[in-house]
Amino acid sequence: DHDGDWRTCQKCMEEVETEMYVWYGTNEYNFQKLENPPEYQPTKCTRCDVVIRLGTEGFAVLPGHLYLCEKCSEKELRQR
Repeated sequence: DHDGDWRTCQKCMEEVETEMYVWYGTNEYNFQKLENPPEYQPTKCTRCDVVIRLGTEGFAVLPGHLYLCEKCSEKELRQR
């Protein structure tokens, strides 16, 4: 909710995970795509190390900014 072009806005880039910023800026639902999306390291599950595609797959975030894939998230919920 601020003025300016999101594609060149430093605030927009910093406030969203880089992977999600790239996904938002390049997916098929976006009419104004990022021309040169930044590179990023893929997000991996803290428990099993599988790559999680944040824009299209289910996941959970634990305190401390730790990510769990959908399978490990289900195991976590069953243990509680």
